[in-house]
Amino acid sequence: MSDLNYDYQRYAVLFVDDEEKTRKYFRRLYGETFRILEASDGVEALSVFRAHAAEIGIIITDQRMPNETGVGFLAKISDQYPDVVKILSTAYSDLDAAIGSVNKGGIYRYITKPWEVSELEVTLLRAMEFFIVKRERNSLMGAKLQALANVIYSSRLAAFALAPLTAGLPGRHAAEAVASFVRLGAFGNAAGTGRIGTMDAGIDSWRKVHEIQLKLASALETTLKAGFSGSSLAERVAAFAKSLPDGQVLDLAQDGDNFTLGAASDPFPRLLAGLLGVSGKGGDEAIPALAALFGIYDLGASVTRLRSDSLAIQVRPGGAAAEMSPGSDVGRWLFDDDLLISSALGLL
Repeated sequence: MSDLNYDYQRYAVLFVDDEEKTRKYFRRLYGETFRILEASDGVEALSVFRAHAAEIGIIITDQRMPNETGVGFLAKISDQYPDVVKILSTAYSDLDAAIGSVNKGGIYRYITKPWEVSELEVTLLRAMEFFIVKRERNSLMGAKLQALANVIYSSRLAAFALAPLTAGLPGRHAAEAVASFVRLGAFGNAAGTGRIGTMDAGIDSWRKVHEIQLKLASALETTLKAGFSGSSLAERVAAFAKSLPDGQVLDLAQDGDNFTLGAASDPFPRLLAGLLGVSGKGGDEAIPALAALFGIYDLGASVTRLRSDSLAIQVRPGGAAAEMSPGSDVGRWLFDDDLLISSALGLL
């Protein structure tokens, strides 16, 4: 046993062998140390693995079995689940094939029949430790990459919020307009469905995100004048309704000083995903809507979602924060946006 405090039952061992006696023997030998799942051939093993993929850390499979060989079964999951530790159990006569599988990188180790009990136990212990350490490392790396991604997203959104300043427009409450756009997309009806996609955690992807950021920020600067056309809130709300893609005809109603916009379909999750760079499209078509949103906030109004099965947005005057100097709300944004961005990415 290892001196370190590993939980060897945190993840399961999938043992695959067509002989029932062998499976019982394996379970009796190692069942107290490990959590064991079983299968009688490669076809059943694939079914069991798909049902329990998130909880399996090790696969130990016989090579010669009816319906599907061990190597054939492992080949079907190796690309999608590279971190699962794969051990091939084989007779001495199949040793060359086993060595070839190891050399191809799909197999962690091979063992020959009959096993040496204590040697196999050590192999399983080290394999499970290896899997646990890799999983924890990947989790830590993922957290670090997400933190870095949040910085990149913050930079992108801050660049959008500074667009009115660089375009020489008043652009009051610019950061609040950007934050409102994030909320409209993050809490949309299509959010949380897993269909929007995520940005790859790689330097090439982030370089592309930066390139797209420059392109979109430049497009926003040239589009802003359209968002600021019209001196009344009613005119700017109408421009906001017309800015949405897909040729939607939104129901636009006014109740006193408040405006309500409604539509059956909801483009905002897609638009936000494109604006953040977590999908391949949506950024360009989001720019007119964002520009129109700037115009609404410039008049001191605010835009929020209403609870509804379809898209329902309310615009009300006097909802923006107190007057701030140009760019100062963007400075505040850089301190306050991390939670908003994290929640938005989680919902998308």
